[in-house]
Amino acid sequence: MRSPSAECVQQLKAIVPDRVHLPDSTSYRNALGKVFFPDAARRHPACVVQPVSAAEVATVMAIAHRTGGAITVRGGGLSSNCVADGAVMLDLSAHLHTARLEGDRVVVAGGATMGTMLDALAPAHRVVPVGIVRHAGFGLATRGGFGYLTRSLGLTLDHLVEVELVLPSGEILHLSEASTGDEADLWWAVRGCAPCFGVVTSAVLRTHRAGPVWVDRMMLGLDALAKYFRVAPELPRDTTMGAVLGYSDESPDEPVLFVYTACASRDETTIARARTSASGVAAASKNVLYRSEMSGRYLDGLPEFTPPGRSGRDPEPIRLPVPGEPRGSFFGKAVFTGPTLDSDIAEALAAQIRGAPTRQCRIDFQHSGGALADVDDTDTAFWGRTGEWNVPLNAVWSDPYDGAACLAWAGGALDALAPHTIGVYSVEVRPGFPETGVEISAAYGGNLRRLRTLRQTHDPRGVLAHYPL
Repeated sequence: MRSPSAECVQQLKAIVPDRVHLPDSTSYRNALGKVFFPDAARRHPACVVQPVSAAEVATVMAIAHRTGGAITVRGGGLSSNCVADGAVMLDLSAHLHTARLEGDRVVVAGGATMGTMLDALAPAHRVVPVGIVRHAGFGLATRGGFGYLTRSLGLTLDHLVEVELVLPSGEILHLSEASTGDEADLWWAVRGCAPCFGVVTSAVLRTHRAGPVWVDRMMLGLDALAKYFRVAPELPRDTTMGAVLGYSDESPDEPVLFVYTACASRDETTIARARTSASGVAAASKNVLYRSEMSGRYLDGLPEFTPPGRSGRDPEPIRLPVPGEPRGSFFGKAVFTGPTLDSDIAEALAAQIRGAPTRQCRIDFQHSGGALADVDDTDTAFWGRTGEWNVPLNAVWSDPYDGAACLAWAGGALDALAPHTIGVYSVEVRPGFPETGVEISAAYGGNLRRLRTLRQTHDPRGVLAHYPL
């Protein structure tokens, strides 16, 4: 008896043959090799399909629904969940990757990156708040989107005006505030949990007029961490103060606190206040290794959110992988905390980063608050509006021998943060781990029951089951 995956691939080959790439083909290997997340790139999907239109996406979804096949979706390729063994990888990035400005709205295809969207807006000096890297796709845009403008403008998903969504059945819907009935429920769900309900093939987002962003960067000793935790929540909404606990060539034997202050205001008084606040954090350290300030266009005119190298050398921009090159391994989690981080947690996290198994391990503090809370937790599917920080924990290793130690290290950091954790960022929730169930509950909170009821209605056959809910 033919398996559901085999039957799904057979029908796809018959109906959209030019779009289907099988495991023995160069196109299949190249598509996987371009996936950013290394563990995802090493998986073995049943085939890769690269559609050119929403209609072709609908055809693929309908075939999977009919045959019992499973689908994962590759947009930006940064998510671990974009590839699964035995599933069809629907690669939107190959053809559906355009963005265009229409008045004060931007129309973005489902396989475009946030960088492509910002490039389309740049000539008109407009922006949409996105994350901290250009390469993220609609997985970020529909599940959150924390970055330097979150405090002033909110999440990326808060700027969605309309979404073209292909359901597991193959039906194409256009969702917006004007949607009614069941479609209104889906409009609520896609803003925070879209991958569990369908494939976003295009979207319209609100944009904002924006000028240069002022940035102050400091590399300090870990002794300033407690002061950072006190100062950041007191900043006005147009100023964000993110941080990284990690390593730099400038400090070969001791990890550093990298503080990244960004002010979206052009008012000199506001910038002066941001500078003074940053100086207050610097004054708490006995070891100021580096400090500089500059202004640049959001996002590609700003430095990377990572500690500089020796003598303040700017880090290399994060680049996409090249198919066939050696890849390391990555394990990430991200939790939301309130403004309660204090000297005790500062001491615990300083010990944690000093004990990191590799120098690539890091703990980020993506500063939020402000406009994040302008929307209620139940107004969209996104849960965690009262958070002050999104805290990604990144364990990275090249030698397989370090894998177990890196996983244990990440677990220890989560344990240290647990008393202050108020939620989990769904972008880092993956199926198959012992903690997955608890993380799902923390990621969706009081919205979870409604989401599960909707999913049972719209994906009863589990076409998108690889996205945990």
